[in-house]
Amino acid sequence: MNARVRRFLPEIVVVLLFAGYGLGVALGPYGGLVEGGVTVASVTLVPAVRRSGGAWGTELRLLFVAGVVIGSVSVATGLGNNATDEPFTMWGYLSLLLHGRDPYTTAATITFTAPALGLPSLAGTGQFHYIYLPLLLFFQVPGTGATGYKAMCLGCWAGIVYLVRRDEVASLCLVSPMVALLAANGFTDLPVLLLMTLSLRGVRGSSAKAAEYATYAMKQFANLFWFALYAARRDGRGMAMVLGITLLLCAPFLLWHPTGIWCEALTFGLSPGCTSALSTSGHLTDLYLHWNYYLWILWVYALYEMELRKFVRNWRAGRGSLRDTQSQPSDRVSPPE
Repeated sequence: MNARVRRFLPEIVVVLLFAGYGLGVALGPYGGLVEGGVTVASVTLVPAVRRSGGAWGTELRLLFVAGVVIGSVSVATGLGNNATDEPFTMWGYLSLLLHGRDPYTTAATITFTAPALGLPSLAGTGQFHYIYLPLLLFFQVPGTGATGYKAMCLGCWAGIVYLVRRDEVASLCLVSPMVALLAANGFTDLPVLLLMTLSLRGVRGSSAKAAEYATYAMKQFANLFWFALYAARRDGRGMAMVLGITLLLCAPFLLWHPTGIWCEALTFGLSPGCTSALSTSGHLTDLYLHWNYYLWILWVYALYEMELRKFVRNWRAGRGSLRDTQSQPSDRVSPPE
């Protein structure tokens, strides 16, 4: 490869990522699969930066500035924005709660209009039940509307990158301007991931545990992550703590309207007696068509790349040993007939 071209490999990768995002937008409702794929493809920034020959710290700063600019323009203009209604609905749910109404059982009527430059565009009126865990409601800036929520999420992205700035792989994966654009859309995952990163890479001791416990009451992917992490470590006490603390933090709502949070946030309408829950309108396709879901895959890889590589190596070695064992003739002697 030409040395001049190699020098600009990170920039070329970013351009290709955004070209992929444009393709995803053009595909309409099924574009989330493509948009998620190009978000996960941010991992290619690591080999691109290494092959470019530049210092990765310098490239990190350049990519961070690019992400801030792209994200800020997206928040201000709506360009490449409005892939989710969450920035428009979160204040409505909190408003219900502050007025003494349960957002899990009372539908919030939300009217939202996307900026003219929005890609894709969002506009309309809908009725929604809150489907996440209670503490996430309070991570917003009252009075700033959807624009303020998007700006807050972009700030959470910047905070995540700051926390992993000394880790080459993690920082280069998460500094991707594609991730900054996702954050600028105002997905509710960003405050959760910021606290999780703070717990794992930012603070220690009781402060780390406090940040971890807070995420148990925010978004369900966090609970799944912590439970899987403790399961991988064979830490039964940790697994029990995830379940127990989650239920404890949800207890006020379980006591208020038992079927509300249980149906909408804890079982997603799959439990008997929850057939009227609004969350039952979800489909299996939601699992792979939501752009933001792929951010969790990228985040896990970014923070646990070394452990995942070790796991794959051990798994391959184990398969190889199993094949060798099966291919060897048995030493057993058949019993006499």
